[in-house]
Amino acid sequence: MFEKVIRREDANFTLRAIKTDRFKMSRLSFNFIMPADKEKSPLCKLMLAVMMRGSRRYPSVVEINRHLDEFYGATVTWRTNSVGGRHVFRISCEMINNRYRFAGDNQNILRGVAEIVLNVLLDPMLDENGLLCAQNIESEKKIAIDAIQAKINDQKAYSAEQCHKYMLGDDASGISSSGTIEQIEGFTAEELTANIAYFLENSVLECYYVGEENAEEIADIIDGAFTAVKRGRATLELSEKAFVSGRDSVQTIDEKMEVSQGRLNIGCLCGTVMSDRDYYAMNLFNEIFGGSSVAKLFINVREKQSLCYYCYSAYHSANGTIMINCGIKKENRDRALEEIKRQLFLMQNGEFSDEEISTAKKTILSGMRQINDSPSSLEAFSFRRLLAGVGEELSDAAEKIDAVTREDIIAAAKKVKIDTVYFLSGDGEEDEDDE
Repeated sequence: MFEKVIRREDANFTLRAIKTDRFKMSRLSFNFIMPADKEKSPLCKLMLAVMMRGSRRYPSVVEINRHLDEFYGATVTWRTNSVGGRHVFRISCEMINNRYRFAGDNQNILRGVAEIVLNVLLDPMLDENGLLCAQNIESEKKIAIDAIQAKINDQKAYSAEQCHKYMLGDDASGISSSGTIEQIEGFTAEELTANIAYFLENSVLECYYVGEENAEEIADIIDGAFTAVKRGRATLELSEKAFVSGRDSVQTIDEKMEVSQGRLNIGCLCGTVMSDRDYYAMNLFNEIFGGSSVAKLFINVREKQSLCYYCYSAYHSANGTIMINCGIKKENRDRALEEIKRQLFLMQNGEFSDEEISTAKKTILSGMRQINDSPSSLEAFSFRRLLAGVGEELSDAAEKIDAVTREDIIAAAKKVKIDTVYFLSGDGEEDEDDE
């Protein structure tokens, strides 16, 4: 297994091919990367959703799927990810490898599926006025607005996002690609259609292939399709920086809604991104502190003191932050906050056992071993490190985890600083179902 990098300057894209015959299925992804922008990101996301509904050759989702079915049930999915101050618009195809075709079938499955996707991207279905279909736009607007409203109705997700928003403020890493309901409602067919050219010309295109087919042939397919597109010279900044709020004291935000359970969210700065030497020490700190059901927060805040329904932490390496999420009865707010602070203080003073270190390492290493079990995991591992500017093999990452010492974890813990405390409360009866 190896990664071959093919750069095509005229079409301004890179193909990274991970050669492996371990899987019956192969995976091809088109990653369009753009700086996070409050206006452009939601516009691009809605535009892409409309485009994926059909092209001139394949005028509906039904037609797209019918043609994909001709290639042994190949699938095409798309999503938008936020990574630091960048938004990634990813279209992924999964299909069986050519050697598993029926006898006598000589069609090139990879080429056929890739051409369907490229046709959807480069030859969208337009009406008589040269605009994206109004019916599709309205349908996708409704889906986007429903998704925003669903997040508001999900207090667990809503409170976490609010804490994130208040802590990061106007920093690019805090910009959502979903936008607001008002934005979605206001986008016009003219804006969405005009944005297609902007999107294709100004995004950085990083393609990934995981499978056993010839990488040069795949690059030729992509290159040929993008020849007619006047791709700009956009380049990818291969680095990340930790967010610094500049606050001298912890900011506290209280919000009230009609909720049945209080939500305590704590945003912390840790100053460590993936390219930093203490990245894996910070991973281990988070695993011991709040990353699992045997972590300090779960055992002490939930199990021993019964102060919450759930309590965990998540490390966001793209901007050097750690978010702590806790569901509580509102009268337990102060006690829960103090206990979380106490557990952080104990971690910073080395109050954790060698057994906890060993368990955390085994958990993380087990997750790393599973990366080899699917094409999507292999791509995700490589792509995430590409964005961070880290050249690292899976075996190197495992060795670095294993080499982390107690002193390294303590040093990482001491970098963690509480920056924002957000509390969502209401007057309803408490509900213990959300754990």
